[in-house]
Amino acid sequence: MSKKKKIPATSQPVPSKSILQNPKADLPANRSVATPEKPAGNPNAFQLLDFNKRLKWFIGICIGLFLLLTLAKIHYSSLPYWNQVIPDGSDPKRGLISGKPRPIRMDEWAAMVPFTLSQANQNYPVENPAIGGEKPSLVLYLPVKHFIMLFRPDYWGFFINTDFGLAWRWNFMLLGSLIVTTLLFLILTRNNFWISVCGAIWLLLSPGFAWWSFSLLTSMISGGLLLISSIYLFYAQKRSTLIWAGLLFAWSLVAYALNLYPPYQVSIGYLLVFILIGFVAGNFRREQLFSQLGSKAVTFAIAFALISFVLYQYYMEAKATIDVMSQTVYPGKRSETGGTGFIANWFSEYYSGWLLDDQKFPKGWLNICELSHFVTFTPVIAVGMAFYFATLRKIDPLLTLLLVYVVLLWIWIEVGYPAALAKLTLMDMSPTRRTQIPFGIGNVVLAVLYLNYIQDKKMALKPLVSGLLVVGVVAFMVYAAWLNLTDSDGFYKAHQLFLPTAFFLALNFLMLPVSTFRYKEVVIGLALVLFSLPNLGINPVAKGTAPLTQHLLYQKIRAIHEQDPTARWVVLGSQYITYLVTATGVNQLSGIKYLPDFKTMRVLDPTAKRDSAYNRYAHTVYNTYIDGRDSIVIQNTFEDGYQVALDPCSPRLKKLNTKYFIFDRTPQPAETRCLKLVDKLGSVEIYRINE
Repeated sequence: MSKKKKIPATSQPVPSKSILQNPKADLPANRSVATPEKPAGNPNAFQLLDFNKRLKWFIGICIGLFLLLTLAKIHYSSLPYWNQVIPDGSDPKRGLISGKPRPIRMDEWAAMVPFTLSQANQNYPVENPAIGGEKPSLVLYLPVKHFIMLFRPDYWGFFINTDFGLAWRWNFMLLGSLIVTTLLFLILTRNNFWISVCGAIWLLLSPGFAWWSFSLLTSMISGGLLLISSIYLFYAQKRSTLIWAGLLFAWSLVAYALNLYPPYQVSIGYLLVFILIGFVAGNFRREQLFSQLGSKAVTFAIAFALISFVLYQYYMEAKATIDVMSQTVYPGKRSETGGTGFIANWFSEYYSGWLLDDQKFPKGWLNICELSHFVTFTPVIAVGMAFYFATLRKIDPLLTLLLVYVVLLWIWIEVGYPAALAKLTLMDMSPTRRTQIPFGIGNVVLAVLYLNYIQDKKMALKPLVSGLLVVGVVAFMVYAAWLNLTDSDGFYKAHQLFLPTAFFLALNFLMLPVSTFRYKEVVIGLALVLFSLPNLGINPVAKGTAPLTQHLLYQKIRAIHEQDPTARWVVLGSQYITYLVTATGVNQLSGIKYLPDFKTMRVLDPTAKRDSAYNRYAHTVYNTYIDGRDSIVIQNTFEDGYQVALDPCSPRLKKLNTKYFIFDRTPQPAETRCLKLVDKLGSVEIYRINE
């Protein structure tokens, strides 16, 4: 009997050499082929983060830069603009290393930096009437001597000194976000290092962050850590992993919750949930998910117990302040239903980075900050995902949910939701002007994960299909150029849009499954990094707080304050002087009030007749009004502003312990009949009330 194994009659013949050389030769003419992702090593292996040498070097370089820049007291605040807004004869570039301060960033250099210095000069109190009523530092993200500072790590440096603290905060936000976002992308891309790093740099240097002084990065850090810890808790196999992941989960959730700004928190919170659900659905591994189930349940229970305890302690102390904030005319009672559209348009970022700055932009687009968001490839990605699904007959849950998230936010921005749905989903607290930023973040995350998804998938399309896709991309970019031409009210000229259109036409084309080559995804990522790098110049490079702390007016007020620390101050005139006075730490009547100070305003307005004017976050300006009857006029000037006109010699000011008056001009004798001159600095005069 022969030992040769017989070939069953049903076996298929071995393909000929010509078919092996052309894998598509045995497919019908109308079919395309996609090569599935190649498993690396053990196909059953599952690793969340691979802390290899390359990743350790990356983290080490980021930490090294953080220490070096912080010790050198380098920051990127527009604080040096104080040299121009109230010049005191000093070097107009005092504190500035390179770049130029941005006057449009008033929220940063005229509000948040003076608020922070006011806290520092008062030893970080919980109550600070110069900033607002109740306990503003509990709800406004500021340094404060309170246990919630455990959840504001970007402010820890202020407990050393203000120069060091300002540098610590900026470098912590930028480099901390870069590390956390890269780690998150590494988990979501299954440790695709270069796409993760390029994606993190592209995201963090996007105009939607840079033109807002990177303030949202604190939520990006806590939100990213919340996602990372959640994923590790789901897949942990060791109790040691559960312990550190549980602690990180509790800390990051509290940190995210206490960074109180619902317009971002709500919509970014949805993004975090969509990503978590999509990742678990796409990596549903019963063995890992259900092992240590009892320990995981206990860990979550302990974590939520800790979270509840911390939030309860916080709420009990901050309740009165939160109540006041929620009942303000603006922004507390603000309720939205969406549908107001983009400030510019969905595709304006294709062109704005090339052609716009803070002094040059279409008038209808408000300002460079409001119109800035993120580059999107979502229309082309949606088409690409449809082709991959048609070929592979399999959807990627994470990409699909991200696409759903982007579409839902697009509907909110452009169409709106019914009032009941807006309230039910809490989106009524997220105005479309603010939703543009989370919407853009979702677009970028979708693009980064899409690049990773297509990395090892090659698709052979019929020439006709490929041609139609190319024509579609060209038509899409022509539409984007036309939209920006018409939407900018003639600001753009057609020839100016040629180069940006060609650049993004190429990138959108590469996003399609038409052309494939080795490292295509990395090439796209590097192109986007190079496109984003100029955004580093949006904010200046500066050192220290000298533009404020060495300003002659600041030092004069500080000297008087040290001699009379309990006295109250008021600025009559310039709002910019009030911002500077806030930084000195004195208790001033005027200035920006994050929360209405009802104790003060009830003295000025005993019957609450003008309550609606000052019951808001507001830039307040005080002026002189003398009619012999001690009348006080309070008028709402803007959505976020009001002015008060009164007699400097009013008994009501004396009741408020207001002793020092700063005029931005030489006052009339009637205004100073009860005052005496203390000092004069140029056109600014300081008076004290007669005892």
